Formats: sequence, structure tokens, C-alpha cells
Amino acid sequence: MLHGQRRSATSFRHLLIGVHQHNHMRPFTSPYTSRMLKPYIRRDFESRPLKLRLMEELMERTHRGQMGWKPQERRPIDYCYVQPHHIPSVNAMCREFFWPGIDLSECLQYPDFSCVVLYRCYVIGFAFMVPDVKYNEAYISFILVHPEWQHAGIGSYMLYHLIQTCMGKDVTLHVSATNSAMLLYQRFGFKPEEFIINFYERYLPANSPQCPHAFFLRLRR
Repeated sequence: MLHGQRRSATSFRHLLIGVHQHNHMRPFTSPYTSRMLKPYIRRDFESRPLKLRLMEELMERTHRGQMGWKPQERRPIDYCYVQPHHIPSVNAMCREFFWPGIDLSECLQYPDFSCVVLYRCYVIGFAFMVPDVKYNEAYISFILVHPEWQHAGIGSYMLYHLIQTCMGKDVTLHVSATNSAMLLYQRFGFKPEEFIINFYERYLPANSPQCPHAFFLRLRR
């Protein structure tokens, strides 16, 4: 999931899971709206993505036959507002699955318009929106579910959450011309307004296999 050299046990752990989650699961005030934000947007005890099912099956096979062993209590998939301890893992995933040099620290200025998805303390997905890109328009800058945790409704819920935070505003985004997420956006009512040649060219490394072209989509309200 992460890449790069391991500088130290502490820094690696911080990149992987941030710091201890229970120290941060308290309400906090948004610097953008002054709203008090709850520790969780949602706690999902029902969804079982493939990655989670494989982990549970491996654990069961490992301990099968051991006297007194019981499966662990189910842990939820947690949807939270972004906080500073999430940023190292979020940035690392962005650099792995998008392009180098991404730093989403700025999103801490408007956490109301974010969603970070955790299993235990591990970041498995995130979505961020810029709420005031124009007077009547909000812009989804990044949305990602780790490939091992996809096809379980995580991306759909994050998109739904972001849309609900900006009622009354148009919501826009760019999506790669070859990204299958286009189908998800269309289900939510987004429609293409423009096809932009080489939109991602300035971000992608030379010889990148990723498609540089993008659609600009809009959800009209």
C-alpha cells in the first residue's frame, strides 16, 4: 500500500496508520465553518470487502484447531472527517495511485468537506472537496479507495457524503478518460461538459502509462 524507504520504525508506523486512533476520536471544531464535527460520519459494521473477508479467512485457518480460540469481534469500517494524523497516509496513497508530490494538508482548513475511511487505524480510502472554488460551485479534488478494498460501496458512500455537504451548489470534478469511476459519477447525476486533452500531463511522470486526458463533469443543483 505504501512505498519508499523505511526511515525508522516510528516514521513507518506513522505513515502506515498515523498515530493511535483512540487519541483523536473526539469532536473537534471546523476552522472553516466553526461547526462541531463528530468523531465519526458513519460506522459500518455490515460491509465485508474482499480484503476483509480474506483477512478473516486467513485468521481462521491459522488458528483452526487451537483450543479455546474464538474469532475476533467484528470491527467496523469507519468514515471520519480528516484530521492531521491522517495526512501522512493520505499523501502516501495519493503519490502511489495518482502522481508524485501531492500534499493534501490544505484540506485540514475545511474538514467538513472531507471523508477519510479507516479499518482499525489503516486509511483505506478518502475523498476531498473544495467548497468554494466558485460562488455556487464546489469541486471534488480527490477521491480514492485502495484497490484491495474496492467494490464494497465505500466510494459510493464517500461521494454521497460530499454531495450532501454542498446542497444548493453545483459539484464539479475531473476524471481520467479511462477511469471506470465515470460510471459511478453518472449514476449520481454527473454529466460531462468538456473533454480536455492532456489535462493530467503536467502532473504525471514522463512515460507514465496513465491516460493524460480528462472529462470535466458537473452535477447541477
